[in-house]
Amino acid sequence: MRILHLIPDLALGGAQRMLTYAAAAMDRDRYRLAVAYWGQAGPLRADLERLGIPVVRLAGGPSLPRLARSFGQHVRRLRPDVVHTHLFDADLIGTLTARALGVRACCATIHSFSFFAARRHRWRYRWLLGPLVGRFLAVSRALADHLVRECRLPASRVRVVANGIDAARFAPPAGAAPPPAPGPTLGVLTRLDARKGLSYLLRAMAQLRSDLPDARLLIGGDGADRPALEREACSLGLADRVEFVGAVSDSAAFYRRLDCFVLPSLDEAFGLVVLEAMAAGLPVVGTRVGGIPEILEDGSQGRLVAPADSHALAGAIRELCADPLRRQRMGEAARRQARRFDIGHTVKALQAAYEELA
Repeated sequence: MRILHLIPDLALGGAQRMLTYAAAAMDRDRYRLAVAYWGQAGPLRADLERLGIPVVRLAGGPSLPRLARSFGQHVRRLRPDVVHTHLFDADLIGTLTARALGVRACCATIHSFSFFAARRHRWRYRWLLGPLVGRFLAVSRALADHLVRECRLPASRVRVVANGIDAARFAPPAGAAPPPAPGPTLGVLTRLDARKGLSYLLRAMAQLRSDLPDARLLIGGDGADRPALEREACSLGLADRVEFVGAVSDSAAFYRRLDCFVLPSLDEAFGLVVLEAMAAGLPVVGTRVGGIPEILEDGSQGRLVAPADSHALAGAIRELCADPLRRQRMGEAARRQARRFDIGHTVKALQAAYEELA
């Protein structure tokens, strides 16, 4: 069965990494994969090509009509049995083009809540894509419920296909420990934009200055808000306690530098980095939004706090940093929990969806 994926770019985002993880675990005897994109490539293109998966950069970006024409030419060449799209412009271009060219089996993985905040976008999915997409694959139960309740998509065509990982890839080597440091090292790995709540984390770090004077924060990732966040860190007097490390291609190595992982998102469909950090044996402080509570159990593998609350973030971080033994127990529980989200379960659900559609 020929499966053609369309995604806007192959940068180091959660949707892009998830596509790469799933591709590596697919049954290659049954499924022949190909990937098309039009934006930034990054290291994930090379990862896919090492798997023997053809990857094509479409001409015409950022013009949607020209991209649709380029994608249509690619569809004619490959003659896929299923077109699988990821993220919003790809859902639109990929679905309309594929259906116009006679591809009846289309599915779309929905990776995010944020696009659906605008009413016109909810209507796009309900009235334009709803009749054409055979399966909407939501990465969490919370997101699936949102698609049915807010976008009014038929529940019969919405499936939960939770993200998954190869937990062994993130497990620290036996006897490994974070590099010696005078105090705890906290970290976050995410896109640097307002929806990720990083400003609240910086304010939490400022509140912890007297309680945890030697604590450091590593901020991995890049994005449009990086200059503003760097200025805010300086204005809060955190220039010597916060390091902006930029794009991270080896996330497992990044997690090995940490004692605790923090994700202060204001909305989060799943939270793939939470799962990766847990697999690395880290306790996690996360916000009680979207799919994060489906991964992280409050008090067991870390702490869940309200979003947009720097005082709650500071309190949870203070609690974990004050008790190294509890932090270690939570990290061990986190590693066990991460094994429940094995990439094999994700791929099995994906392959079932393809078989239903084809």
